[in-house]
Amino acid sequence: MAENLQTSDSPERWAPPPRRGALRRFVYPLLVIAAIAAVIWYLEYRGDGGGYSPTGERYGPTDLPAGMAPAGTDVAPQPGALAPDFLLEQLTGGELRLSDLRGRPVVLNFWATWCAPCRKEMPQFVQAYDRYQDQGLVIVAVNLQEGKGIVRPFADDFGIKFPIAIDRDGEVGDRYRLLGLPTTFFIGRDGVVRSVFTGPFLEKQRGTNVQSAIAEDELDGRIAQILTAPGP
Repeated sequence: MAENLQTSDSPERWAPPPRRGALRRFVYPLLVIAAIAAVIWYLEYRGDGGGYSPTGERYGPTDLPAGMAPAGTDVAPQPGALAPDFLLEQLTGGELRLSDLRGRPVVLNFWATWCAPCRKEMPQFVQAYDRYQDQGLVIVAVNLQEGKGIVRPFADDFGIKFPIAIDRDGEVGDRYRLLGLPTTFFIGRDGVVRSVFTGPFLEKQRGTNVQSAIAEDELDGRIAQILTAPGP
């Protein structure tokens, strides 16, 4: 009977589990996936521009150049005040400084690819730019906190020809006190904010009812205001 009992030295009962096989099946694949995700994140959010211009100036809100903000003039994202300045990288390369556009009417639209209303209204801006660019209108689409690899297909799909600036850390959006997306600022040739529109501009519709008429004329009316406003 004693011969049938197994001792603590029995290899069949006390053999350790095959840890090496478990590592290969579960841990190593997870590590590989994590490494790939880290590389994608780096290339998407850090590898194609970073936070500084080639001259070493940091992208984001900046002070208006001397002479563009006379003493006592308000600089704020609100009607009647000078639009806050900023420097951002562009989707197509180079960089954009808002104050460099002084002397031209500017439509400044804040948006993101994940924002459904932004996607719905974007064709309105594309069409408006085609109609008014010969009159000097500039549309600047400021994308909030997305990488170029995400923004570029969106721009291609909608046929966007006007500048797209990338606000990687959202500091420009914070400076403009955004309450939601989309938000659009209409800036005169003198750099003064003429109006602010929160929410999407509706797609133009044919019809005679009041709602359709408002939807059709809202964007054109605000653009007309900055096209005819006095210059600097």
